[in-house]
Amino acid sequence: MKLSDYVIDFLVQRGVTHVFGMSGGAAVHLFDSAARHPKMDYVCSQHEQSAALSADGYARVTGRMGVAITTSGPGATNLLTGTCCSYFDSVPTLMLTGQVATHRLKGDHAIRQMGFQETDVLSIFSSVTKHAAQVRDPRHIRRHLEEAWYWAFEGRPGSVLVDLPDDLQRAEIDPATLEPFVPPVPAAPTSPLDADLDRLMKLVEGAKRPVLVLGGGLSTPRLGPEFDALIHRLGMPVALTWAALDLMADDHPLRVGPFGVYGPRLGNFAIQNADLLVCLGTRLSQNVTGGLLATFAREADIVMVDAARGELDKFNGRGIDIGLRIEARLDNFVPKWLGRLANAPPQSFTDWQERIAHWRRILPHDRPEPPKSGTGHVDAYDFVERLSEVLPPNELIFVDTGGNLTWTCNGLRTKRGQRLMSAWNNTPMGYALPAAIGAAQAPREAGITCIIGDGGLMICLAELSTLVEQKIPIKVLVFNNHGHGIQKQTLETWLDARYVGVHGPSGLSFPPIGPVARAIGLKVVDIADSKDIAERLREVYATPGPVLANVEIDPAQKLYPVLKFGAPLEDQLPAMDPAVLAREMIISSLERWAPLPSATPGV
Repeated sequence: MKLSDYVIDFLVQRGVTHVFGMSGGAAVHLFDSAARHPKMDYVCSQHEQSAALSADGYARVTGRMGVAITTSGPGATNLLTGTCCSYFDSVPTLMLTGQVATHRLKGDHAIRQMGFQETDVLSIFSSVTKHAAQVRDPRHIRRHLEEAWYWAFEGRPGSVLVDLPDDLQRAEIDPATLEPFVPPVPAAPTSPLDADLDRLMKLVEGAKRPVLVLGGGLSTPRLGPEFDALIHRLGMPVALTWAALDLMADDHPLRVGPFGVYGPRLGNFAIQNADLLVCLGTRLSQNVTGGLLATFAREADIVMVDAARGELDKFNGRGIDIGLRIEARLDNFVPKWLGRLANAPPQSFTDWQERIAHWRRILPHDRPEPPKSGTGHVDAYDFVERLSEVLPPNELIFVDTGGNLTWTCNGLRTKRGQRLMSAWNNTPMGYALPAAIGAAQAPREAGITCIIGDGGLMICLAELSTLVEQKIPIKVLVFNNHGHGIQKQTLETWLDARYVGVHGPSGLSFPPIGPVARAIGLKVVDIADSKDIAERLREVYATPGPVLANVEIDPAQKLYPVLKFGAPLEDQLPAMDPAVLAREMIISSLERWAPLPSATPGV
């Protein structure tokens, strides 16, 4: 059996249906084997970075391994950005890189290259993969593949890499004689889970103002009915990182919403006034804690559950006191906690929920008035609200980075069954479109929406050809503010609006998106007037096949709200009547926890 045939069959036997990549001299055998296997399809990306991102999107939606195949040298190094996305977001992906023949490897010679396009990918990728190995003997191919597969899913999932020299890809092997991989004996947890659950139950029992904080780790792997049962059984308010926004529908009675540096005030008020935070699947990044760590949830006991010990210990001496650290995978922890709760008396947090409901009524949104009809622009927040009404049920929504991500995460009203995905921790421009292409290979009845800025689209513009060539029915919504809007706002904050490389007048130039997309063969719908948003969106989603909507956003549109640098979350105070502000201001006082008088509605 040819070794490259064995590799593809190995993937098929484990449920992989598609691979992504660009062919090249050192990868032709892998692509040929993929093309000839009756149960494998391949998607030709326009750039290797897109291939890695498509593998990432495929894995997020299916829960299976996402696989990208490229040639050596630049083909391999172009995978790096997408590999980082999977590594930082705990997404299982396998990068299969072709390599020069074994007799052309430089080995220990003090030279830069021996073979043409030889590159030491193991050194380059070692810090952003859970495992990286080069095959040097065809008899070891089974062990290498099984070991990579094991590490991709073990503990906290992530990316892995296997480097395959060209001569070994075409080698003949006997599968019956290949040596297997023997997994290591799992290390014992630092503390027994039963003891951790005992402590957690006592903390919840004594809490008056608890908040359950959910993160993206609950989607790697995606938890199902047991997670919904846990939310219902706990009955406590739920705050969400952006990576967890699709875990609860917008109208869920316990949903507080997002929080953090770019989060709405309601979420931040709940977090800052809690007496207990139970954090599941979130690493509590600076985007949610703010830069002044000592001020984050300053009166709360904090419980953090994570599969990686390093994440649990990273705040030691750095301002946040994690009182209870539980090292566990959530697909193991959630069912066990739910089992404990089944025998515990239910708790009520009515006063706390009423306080949060009160804040929801009085806190402002800090959004400017949308532009009037006829200005040639639409307001981003207004557009996202209209989009919420039009998006079909169970839609897969991939969002890029920058302003389009902030506007979407703070404004989209997700429905049960919809998924909202992005590269949350690496956040490269140009992620959403190739990731959506990867997700589109998964069999499902729901549609796919890609939300991306004009700047992000430039990074992956060629993938519009992939949509047209393969007739992939993705709806591409381009937030076109004619520049890098979030970067403009950064320069206004730090450099007195001395713009460099962020829009046309400062040296950054984009082609007109509509004509370019039409030239590629896409149907284009232009949205440039607030009164037309709903009608144009209905046209987009009623059109079969791929469609691009060019959404003209005011180049001066800002991101609201945003925490100013150096300010703690609790300083994000609303502009309201001083008497009301004095009562709602977050200060250290037990008096603020008195139940609201029933005769003061709206105050």
